[in-house]
Amino acid sequence: MFDKLRNKIIIITMTITTVVLVVAGIFIMLFSSTMRPEPKPLPKLDYSIIEPIAYDSQELKDYIKTDREEGNIRLLITLLVVGAIVETVVFVIIYSLSQKIVEPVKKSYDNQKIFIANASHELKTPLAIIEANTEALDVNKNNEKWKTNIEKEITHANKLVLDLLQLAKMDTGEIGKNPAEQVDLKAIINERIETFKPKFTGKIAFSQKGNAEYTLPKQDFVQVLDILLDNATKYGDKKILLTLDQNKFVVTNDGATIGDKDLEKVFDRFYQTDKTKEGSGLGLAIAKAVCEQNKWKITCESNKKTTKFIVTI
Repeated sequence: MFDKLRNKIIIITMTITTVVLVVAGIFIMLFSSTMRPEPKPLPKLDYSIIEPIAYDSQELKDYIKTDREEGNIRLLITLLVVGAIVETVVFVIIYSLSQKIVEPVKKSYDNQKIFIANASHELKTPLAIIEANTEALDVNKNNEKWKTNIEKEITHANKLVLDLLQLAKMDTGEIGKNPAEQVDLKAIINERIETFKPKFTGKIAFSQKGNAEYTLPKQDFVQVLDILLDNATKYGDKKILLTLDQNKFVVTNDGATIGDKDLEKVFDRFYQTDKTKEGSGLGLAIAKAVCEQNKWKITCESNKKTTKFIVTI
């Protein structure tokens, strides 16, 4: 499919180039014949001192006509040669560039196929669990366990659909920016830490330097904060440290580190370094999209001891 697209680009470009060169050549030929300058009048001579030259006026006209035709032929040959050179140069350039032109389209198409496959897989799992638990309701007297499982998976599927919808809307620009407001990030961070403490058996600490008052969309910051905290509680071991210093907010955990190859893909949709952990692999992708929407920068660093997510506001 992409080879056909590449060939179409080459054919269309060469066709346009040929038409332009032909039209330009026709105009040059027409104007070169109609806009020749009139010959300058001969200077006045004293014919008494020279012998008159006899000539045939028809012969002179034929000579001028022949000279003009030869000039037109030379001009035509020149135009054909120049046109052939231009056509060759354009073909070489478009042939070499067509692959680069098609490559982003191919990459986008491949990503879309992967996205659809992953989304289908992620939705298939909770639906299969719901189906199995629904069947168990009919054969077991104690229904509370199966109802709880169904409710849990419905919540999971619903969150996945909402995450997919948010990413789709952000891609198409349908989600507008939330209004900026004066917020105390220290208070917000401490509040969210208390919410996540029950999910983590280790220690969650927070340190802040300088001013904690910022003007930014509160809802967007809270969403990024929750995603990073959720990620840290899943992969952290004994300690999670949050720091706020000037315009940098950092979430550090001491869990399993991320390899260089995984580090390049950590913000990709559906990408998970550990498939055994809960989640769909959309959280960090959403965090990156929210940061980009607000012109913040989010990066990840990982060494043998810790993994850091850094948000530059």
